Amino acid sequence: MPLPDLHALEIAATVIEEGSMSGAAAQLGMTQSAVSQAMKRAEAQVEVTLVHRERRPLVPTEAGRVLVAHIREIALRAERAIGEVRATALRPERQDLRLGMVDTFVSAVGAALIRDLMEGSIALRVTAFSGLTHAHTDALMRKEIDAAITSDPMDELDELMRFPLYREPFLMVAPVAWGDTLRNRPLRDVLFEHRLIRYSARSHMGSQVERHLRRLRIEHPHVLSFDTSDSLLAMVAGGVGVAITTPLCLVQGAIHLGSLAVLPLPSPGFSRELTLVTRRGEFDTLGPRIAEAAREMLATYTLPQITGQIPWLETKDMIWSPPSSEEDQAE
Repeated sequence: MPLPDLHALEIAATVIEEGSMSGAAAQLGMTQSAVSQAMKRAEAQVEVTLVHRERRPLVPTEAGRVLVAHIREIALRAERAIGEVRATALRPERQDLRLGMVDTFVSAVGAALIRDLMEGSIALRVTAFSGLTHAHTDALMRKEIDAAITSDPMDELDELMRFPLYREPFLMVAPVAWGDTLRNRPLRDVLFEHRLIRYSARSHMGSQVERHLRRLRIEHPHVLSFDTSDSLLAMVAGGVGVAITTPLCLVQGAIHLGSLAVLPLPSPGFSRELTLVTRRGEFDTLGPRIAEAAREMLATYTLPQITGQIPWLETKDMIWSPPSSEEDQAE
């Protein structure tokens, strides 16, 4: 059923109160013809006669009297609704957010970010999930989550918005006793002598490492692979082999750092990025604010940890800095 023409009904009510078309026209600042047309529209939509036209001044029918009683109440409610809408617009925007995060981000600053999103100026109702990157991609496309902080920007999907957060280089880790002998040696030589402990192929980290090895045409047996940094670093700390990992992963497995030598990855190096990914059109306003909160948490909590654990690593460009205008940053 279409919405009623409230303006026509209000004009009809004014005609009834004034007792004439000309009086209503003067009251409303309209022509008498426009008032007469509005009166006809009002009667057509309620399908009853509202005034006795043969009498002067015009006398309302019983239906007309009911209309006058209700139309003023409707107008008052409309004014109240507009006032509430305007008041709501002045309050901080609040909505639900189902957020997926890679485990390394959760370990580093996940709690700080969630607390800020729920209790800070953004004031979101947050439901959070962790896990491997590919799970977040699937959940985002199935609309099971609204956004993901992930190492896979999903560049092949056009319907997404992307907000870069953080970039970190891949490093090599070895048992602490091997550090001096492996420093500055070519990666091919290191892997010729030692086992490579891998991230599993189903993880995005594992895929990135494998692509790098293929670029260098380095073949190495697949013997040991793990989903989590904690497990992978435990193997290295135990003297089983070497691994290729990142600073954030080292923060996650900090319990093992005393038994590890952290070395620059022999040239050529490569890096990974963390990106906030949302569906286009759903978080266009909140996306940049959530991304800025995540960058702030990484700068405040994570970079000092990385500097303390890997003092030789340059960290000044690891947090992504948005341009002065963020208009196109998510393209």
